[in-house]
Amino acid sequence: MWSRSLLAVVVVLLASAPAAAQSRSAQRLAAARQLISRQQLDSADIELADALATAPYIMDSCWAYVWRGVLEYERGHLRLARVSFRRALALYPDPGIRLDTISTALASLFDVEFRASRTFQKWDLDQPARWVTRPQLDYPRELRTRRVSGYAVVRMIVDTLGRVNGETIEIVDIPDSALTRPVKQMMSNVVFSPARIGGKPVRSLVAYRFNLRPPSPRDPVRLIDGARVLVRTGLPDSALTLLDDALDPVNGATPAVRVYAELVRGTAWQAKHDTARAAGSVQLGLGHYHELRAQGVDFAPFLRSLADSLRLEESSRPLCSSPCKHGPAAPAGAASAPPAAHRALRSAPRPGSAPFLPPLSPQPARHRGRGRDYW
Repeated sequence: MWSRSLLAVVVVLLASAPAAAQSRSAQRLAAARQLISRQQLDSADIELADALATAPYIMDSCWAYVWRGVLEYERGHLRLARVSFRRALALYPDPGIRLDTISTALASLFDVEFRASRTFQKWDLDQPARWVTRPQLDYPRELRTRRVSGYAVVRMIVDTLGRVNGETIEIVDIPDSALTRPVKQMMSNVVFSPARIGGKPVRSLVAYRFNLRPPSPRDPVRLIDGARVLVRTGLPDSALTLLDDALDPVNGATPAVRVYAELVRGTAWQAKHDTARAAGSVQLGLGHYHELRAQGVDFAPFLRSLADSLRLEESSRPLCSSPCKHGPAAPAGAASAPPAAHRALRSAPRPGSAPFLPPLSPQPARHRGRGRDYW
C-alpha cells in the first residue's frame, strides 16, 4: 500500500517538473515582451536569457530566439536580429508568430529569413525556378572517345538569389560515374531566376532530367588553325590545349592532319621556351611527313613549305654559342636565327585574309594514283 502511494507521488513530481519549467520559461518570455514594448531593452535581455536557459521544449527555445531577434531589431542591430531569426527557424520552420503588429519592417525582415530558410516543393510555388544561363557540360575526353551517352537525373536547391549550393546537388541517376563531377560543376555554374510565392523569391527544390550526349566531332584542321592563331597572339598554353582537342580520336584527324598538328605544337613549345619539347614535336612531325610523302601523299603548298623550312633547319643545324654536338660555335655577338617553324608561320597568310592551308577543300592532301583524301 505504502509502495503504491510512494510511486504515485514520484510520478506526480516527475510530471510536474517540465510543467514548472515550461511555466517559468513562459513567464520569463511574457515579461521580456512587456519590457520590449516599454523599451526597457537591457532588462528584457536578461529575461530572454533566462527564458532560453529554462526552455523545456524546442518550441519554447524557438519563441525565445524570435523575441531576441525583436530585441536586437529594437536596438538597431539588424545583423544580430537576422541571426536570431535564423536560429529560431532552424529549430522550427514556422514559429507561428506575427510581427507585423509591432512593425511592418520587422515583419519583412523576419519574412526574408523565413523564405530563405525554408525549402518549398514545386506544388507550393506560384512560379518555379527557371535557369537564366543554360547548363554547359565539359564532357570528359575519355567519355567522348567512348561515346558514352544517356540520361542523368539531378536534384538540387536553388536559393532566393537564384544560386545553387554545390552541397545540395544530388545525382539521382547518371550513365557513367565519370560524369558525376562534371555534371555537379555544370549545375553549380548555372544562374537561376528563383522560385516565387506571392511575388517573393523563395528557396525551392529543383529536379532536372538531362539527355547527356558527347559533342559532335569537330574539324581538326580548324582547331589547328585556331591553335596557330593563339601561338601568334602569345597564348601557347591555350594553343596546346586546342591541339590536344584537334587530335582527339573522336575528331578523326588523318595522318596528314597529325603532321600539321605536330609542327604547330613545336612552335607552341618554342613560344614557351621549351626547346627540348619543341624539337621533339618538330622531329615527330617531320618523320611522319617523310613517311607519308614516300607513300605518295601530296600535301598542301603551305604545309610543304613549312616542312621544307624545318627540314633545311634540321640539316643545317643551328650554330651554338659554345662548342656542342651541332657543329662549330657561333661567332661572338652573332644573333641566333629564329626557329624555322616561326619563320614559316610568319610568312604564311594570316587567317581571315587568306586560308591558312589553301585550299581546305577540295583535297588538300591526296595520295597520288588513288585519289584518296589524307586530310
